[in-house]
Amino acid sequence: MIENKRTNDPEGVRRRIIDAAYETFVRRGYLATGMLELRERASVSGGAMAHHFPAKRDLGLAVIRDRVSEAVRQTWIEPLHSCADAPAAIDMIFSNIIDELTCNGAVSGCPLNNMAMEISHHDAEMREGLDAVFEAWHEALSTKFGTDVNQNRARNLNPNGLATLVIAAYSGAMAMAKTRQDVGPLVDCRGELAALFATKYRRAHR
Repeated sequence: MIENKRTNDPEGVRRRIIDAAYETFVRRGYLATGMLELRERASVSGGAMAHHFPAKRDLGLAVIRDRVSEAVRQTWIEPLHSCADAPAAIDMIFSNIIDELTCNGAVSGCPLNNMAMEISHHDAEMREGLDAVFEAWHEALSTKFGTDVNQNRARNLNPNGLATLVIAAYSGAMAMAKTRQDVGPLVDCRGELAALFATKYRRAHR
């Protein structure tokens, strides 16, 4: 029965493999994870694994495209599009992440940052895939800051530079939180970014 289901649902098998890989890569790391372990976690045969992902790097690229990119889109890009201004979106994002990590009782780190730190020197194509995700994230932030300037919500603001600062601050705070297994660095980062934005957006909020 199980084999028939797998055979008749190749897309479901592929998703199961990618989901298992994403979870394991984030928690244990790409380089430390073997294909046999992923086969077992996804409950697929060797033939199914080889059919969908002949090499580990193929699976790594799929995880970047299908899961890491989607995580950044859902966590950061969509809220930036839906909130009134960048500070409101960023504060909400930090609040949601802090609440989720506190509820989980563990910090695995930022999936994008985890993979970037680990594999950027090992594979050029994977590095390019990760860079594309960073670029989309940076573009969303920069565009939102630029819109705030154009609509006179903010002053003395460099959209590109501030977008870089937000990504760097969040990534660093998440790395510290992962090391400590404590959301404190994210709480601190949220507060300091809010204080910075208050100086840039003061005129618009009066």
